[in-house]
Amino acid sequence: MDKTKNKDQVKNDQDNDYLLLDDNTDKSNQNLKTDLSIEDMAAELKETRDDLEHYRKLYDETFNKLKYSLADFDNYRKNIEKQNALRVLSVKADILSTVVNFREDFIRALDTLKHHKVDISILEGLMNILKNIDLFLEKENVLEIKALNNVFDPNFHEIIGFSYVEDDAEENIITKEIRKGYLLNDRVLRPSLVEVSKKIIKNIDNDNKEDTKGDEV
Repeated sequence: MDKTKNKDQVKNDQDNDYLLLDDNTDKSNQNLKTDLSIEDMAAELKETRDDLEHYRKLYDETFNKLKYSLADFDNYRKNIEKQNALRVLSVKADILSTVVNFREDFIRALDTLKHHKVDISILEGLMNILKNIDLFLEKENVLEIKALNNVFDPNFHEIIGFSYVEDDAEENIITKEIRKGYLLNDRVLRPSLVEVSKKIIKNIDNDNKEDTKGDEV
């Protein structure tokens, strides 16, 4: 009986050893599975980070391209607006130049009529027309350039002749206005045509000779 009991005890011990061995094996397998899962997670995390970095760079590149495109478009828009404004101003200047020329022709015709026997009511009507022309030009910011008795300014005046003066007179003073000049929004619509003062240059040798002749006499 004791032998049978001992055999059973040995068998139980062996079974327990097998159970412990199986348990340790299962734990090892579980640890291996856990280690593999962490590695997989780390790989997936790295891949996700790489994807995020890729899309971040792609976003930055796309955003910069869009920003530069918007800047180029804004510059293009400003250039177009500037060109259109210059075209409008050029056309406007041409039209106003025609009006100015018409005004001066109208004034000359009116001055001629004043020297003839013309009904006063006709002259008054023509004067009212001239007044309306002047109001229109003033509304369009067309102003006469000041010239007579002012210092010559090449930005506003154009010399077509000289008026010779003595030494004590000042040079470069506008002595005669041949044609009026006009400004459009502070820009020259057309310059004034003027004559300016210029000192007479005396010939010193001739003066000395004349003085010598006077002494001899």
